[in-house]
Amino acid sequence: MQKYTLSTRIIHWLSALLIFFMFISGWYMVELGYYSPWYNRLPELHYAFGMALMLVWFIKIIRLLTGRQKRLSPPVKPFERILSQLTQSLFYVFIVTLVITGYLMMTADGQAKILFKAINLPAFTQFSGAVVDTMGWVHEYGAYLLMLFVALHVIGAVKHHFIDKDDTLKRII
Repeated sequence: MQKYTLSTRIIHWLSALLIFFMFISGWYMVELGYYSPWYNRLPELHYAFGMALMLVWFIKIIRLLTGRQKRLSPPVKPFERILSQLTQSLFYVFIVTLVITGYLMMTADGQAKILFKAINLPAFTQFSGAVVDTMGWVHEYGAYLLMLFVALHVIGAVKHHFIDKDDTLKRII
């Protein structure tokens, strides 16, 4: 069995953890009341982990473009390969969209954002309330769609492991 490289496995599982944290924290923080002890802390963590996800995916995309990240594919039916490639492509689209809209919303007032009193994230421009609302809508529903594709990804991995009985899941663990 040929495993994915250690760096590919680290990027995969780190991305998974960050994506789950981002979804759960985003879902939870929009419901926080002003007097919640997490009212200021959770958004800051959400932003920081979002920037970490952006860095991990920047590395992932560079590896993909330079040919350092190879796909190991078991023999599968053509429609499974197409579904797999479509799901992976949509992962890229949704994650890049979520990271960009999140960053732009975070700095929408035109002011740099300082995380943990140390990391300075510059603002590119100032956006109107209507534009921020649109980005918020794209960010929220893009997150729901991303989680749908995460579910498809997990279902596919489980199918390969338990039904097809191939090494797909073992190679990424």
